Amino acid sequence: MPPEPLLREPDDAELISRVCSGIRADFEVLVRRHNQRLFRAARAVLRSDIDAEDAVQQAWLDIYRNLKAFRGDSAFTTWATRITVNTAILHARKRPTLTEASNVESGAGPDVALERAEIGLVLEGCLAQLPQGNREVMVLRDVLELDTAETAACLGLTEEAVRVRLHRARAAVAAALTELTLDHVYEFDGARCDRLTSNVMANV
Repeated sequence: MPPEPLLREPDDAELISRVCSGIRADFEVLVRRHNQRLFRAARAVLRSDIDAEDAVQQAWLDIYRNLKAFRGDSAFTTWATRITVNTAILHARKRPTLTEASNVESGAGPDVALERAEIGLVLEGCLAQLPQGNREVMVLRDVLELDTAETAACLGLTEEAVRVRLHRARAAVAAALTELTLDHVYEFDGARCDRLTSNVMANV
């Protein structure tokens, strides 16, 4: 017998269409799929895990309420990141940010988790020293891997301004780091992802 075909995971456009047609449960798939990206974007602006979680939760509620207005002119990730960055900026204006040590929640062993935590803390320390505009650009480009046009759209900048800020940010970080990876900066998985997703779904 031929093997059964693998079930294809629906893409963002399909999920959005389903949610807009009334299948609310599919919104949870979108939230879980993009929680990491949006948290990193908010965290770059706010420099606080607690404030970033609050901002991402509010951003997801705004995304849900405005999902039918999403026309698909840009990728959903770009649109959602733009909403999150704007929400985080408004959040930053309303209250001072808090300083909080990062918690690593991972299924990896203690040695690996410790190494990741140390790398993450060093990188976050370097990013925290950058001017806010440069820090946001570097996180969107190098952590979230948005292209120049997407980053410009998210932050309301010209593409040339993005290139200039990214160059300055990379140069500053390179002065302090040699061979470290950004993969584990602002991690957002496990119990934290579950908690935020539950809060969002309880309010949509």
